[in-house]
Amino acid sequence: MNQKEFSQLDSQLKQLALAAQKNPPQATARQLALNQLVNKIVSSRRLCRPQQGLFTGVYQEIYAEAVQELMLYICQNIDKYDAERGTVMAWVNVLLERRFFKEAIPRIIGKPGIVKMTLSDLENFVVPESNPDLTEVLREYIELDPENIFRKTYIDNNPQANFQVIGLQRILGKSWKDIAGEFGLNIKTVSSFYYRCLNKFSDKFKDYCY
Repeated sequence: MNQKEFSQLDSQLKQLALAAQKNPPQATARQLALNQLVNKIVSSRRLCRPQQGLFTGVYQEIYAEAVQELMLYICQNIDKYDAERGTVMAWVNVLLERRFFKEAIPRIIGKPGIVKMTLSDLENFVVPESNPDLTEVLREYIELDPENIFRKTYIDNNPQANFQVIGLQRILGKSWKDIAGEFGLNIKTVSSFYYRCLNKFSDKFKDYCY
């Protein structure tokens, strides 16, 4: 899509958004404008893709969930769009990146039967492919915890359920069911905590492994 086509699409989306805003919630004209707006957004190929490279094996499902919830939000909250502040796509992509993708992560990774991201998946984006011993390096780093940050990061008021323990158990291949059972927690709570920690400490992993 060239610049002219970008401009044309932005103009069309703006017109549809404003047309929807001019009609009451249950009006047929509003629903028609919203349907056309959503279809054009989805087919535009201009939706951003937050956190690409993470969540191996489940990224597309997380993304689809986020987009679905985003489109529902747009239909229900089109009046919040302010044409004076930017284009429809700018508004939509900010919502997708800052809210809906993040909200979709725990809904998807907590589902049973989904292959979860492990520390071995982290290898794909924290260090060069030339390091064959990365998993062992990461295991060593988490075990040593030189800054005492992994032990201090734990679930709610349960210091025993800290990232150091959970991370090491995942490296050893322990299942979420077994880990969660050990601490008397549900799988979704433990797995969501784990993925948040991977993102939180990704810079630490990079610094150590490089």
